[in-house]
Amino acid sequence: MADDEFNIEELISGQHGSGNDVPQSNTRTTSNTSNTDATSTTANTDSTPHPFSVRLNQEYVEIIKALAWWKRISQRAFIEQCITYALEEMNDERLTEIIDRYNE
Repeated sequence: MADDEFNIEELISGQHGSGNDVPQSNTRTTSNTSNTDATSTTANTDSTPHPFSVRLNQEYVEIIKALAWWKRISQRAFIEQCITYALEEMNDERLTEIIDRYNE
């Protein structure tokens, strides 16, 4: 069951977390920009990423792409930040309960 307390509008508006909702200057060329392949890794993860596929309505795909571009991060990093934001709103006991019920 989805948690009704998650507020995507707050996440999009940048009112939560770093508040960095203004695009930063980016002088990189496409030949040296970050790649979002499923096999790429990031320095802030302690495990190897696993391929994950999901079908979304086009409006959500556009939102993910636009917000990731606005924040100058990969789409994967943006989705990871969204999950981190959602987890911050939930205590560890509730998360454990959700994962246990999912695994049943």
